[in-house]
Amino acid sequence: MNEETKNLVCLLLTDPDPDVRRRAAEDLAGCSSDRNVLAVLTVALQDENKGVEDAVSRSFLQIGGVAAARAIVYHLEDENIASRNLAAKLLVRLGENSVQALVPYLRSDNKDVRKLAIDILGEIKSSEPMYYLLPLLHDTDPNVIVAALEALGNIGSTTAIGPIRDTYEQYPYTRIVAIEALGKIGGNSVRDILEEKFKEALAVENTDGVYLFALLDAIGTVGDGETLALLLANYDNLKEHLRDVLLHEMVQIIERCNLEFQFDEASQEDLLHALHSDNDQMKLSAAKGLVQFKGRDVTRALLLSLGISEEMDFVVIAQMSARPMVFQITIECLQGGTQRGKIQIIMLLGKLATEFVHSYRSFDAYPLLDSELEQTFAVVTEAWVDASQEDREIIADTLFRLDCDSAVDFLYNALMELDPWSRVHIIDQLGTMPTRRALDCIARFVDDENEMVQESARSALQAAGFPFEISLPVNRNEMLDSGVNDRV
Repeated sequence: MNEETKNLVCLLLTDPDPDVRRRAAEDLAGCSSDRNVLAVLTVALQDENKGVEDAVSRSFLQIGGVAAARAIVYHLEDENIASRNLAAKLLVRLGENSVQALVPYLRSDNKDVRKLAIDILGEIKSSEPMYYLLPLLHDTDPNVIVAALEALGNIGSTTAIGPIRDTYEQYPYTRIVAIEALGKIGGNSVRDILEEKFKEALAVENTDGVYLFALLDAIGTVGDGETLALLLANYDNLKEHLRDVLLHEMVQIIERCNLEFQFDEASQEDLLHALHSDNDQMKLSAAKGLVQFKGRDVTRALLLSLGISEEMDFVVIAQMSARPMVFQITIECLQGGTQRGKIQIIMLLGKLATEFVHSYRSFDAYPLLDSELEQTFAVVTEAWVDASQEDREIIADTLFRLDCDSAVDFLYNALMELDPWSRVHIIDQLGTMPTRRALDCIARFVDDENEMVQESARSALQAAGFPFEISLPVNRNEMLDSGVNDRV
């Protein structure tokens, strides 16, 4: 160990100033050629200062390799739970370099250490320790067996299918975890096993609902067209929440296998029920299943599901244009005072107005009256007062899509009530809008009483290609006379 490294080690282990210890820990990462450095960092990993502890952790990760993992793994037996957890996180970050360091701990006399080592290997997901994990499916401790099942499922090797099934049969308390593990592994043989267990479960009275849930969830990840037929054949045997789960798994199979499938009319009410599930993924599947039904109640239910997630918003909005009377139903939802998804509904109204005004205005099957557009404009403006700055940008865009002339007047008055910083922000956003009429609104602020607002308005107009090369006119009327209004 050279003199510089010795000084860093001394500082890391003895200096009372945590900042000095932290810097020493960081510098020692560059001394990894000295094998004693890892031993020193191992001791320092228990430093009482969080900043030093983090610096030591970063140094271990920077050094990396099998040697770093072997230096850290000793902490799995530490009595301090924080040290154990930190060591576990670092070993996971080191990935496959940690595998051989962990294998001896699978044989520890301490069941908690065995379980922790298994958990880490399960997160690393390397197939290398497979044959060390399989014997632990018959460990003396139930928690170790369950941990081994979970790890084998995460690793995903088909070699584990038979042993997992044996464990399922031998230890009833492992059934749910074993099913989940099989579902993660997947494949034709797993699908056969799960279908067999599903039939067996339905043949028994009062089968545990949690077990059926696990079965359905696993089946959804591996099922095919034949599995879908099996689920349909047993549709009436599952009620309430399990019916929601069944529909979710059916949609999963249909999507994953790219199957052509239509739900029958009797399923519509069940899908509407599933749309109100506590599980967002089940709600999303219900929305996908409801797309084929064009009734007013379904359209309204789908609109009221906006705001659950970005994926839900995409699924719902993408298919709204083809639905009968969707504009009128959408405005009804907004008038009804819905809070979740309110801004998404406003955004959708702008999209629909653009599409329908340009494409369907004279289409007899889909009348869209001027009075309805005026009504929509009024309702959207009501949302401005309580909206966030980001939402106001969406509201402004929608207003321009509904009625450009009225939008210019409304936004001018609305912006005059805002503080200068907020006016600047909205002006900047108006400058990026695809409609040239937004420039008319911006032009009204070139002689604003606030210099910052004036500058923002002028910059936005210049960025939009204002025709004057030398300078912008100071007077708004002069600007409009000069041709800006023609551009918008």
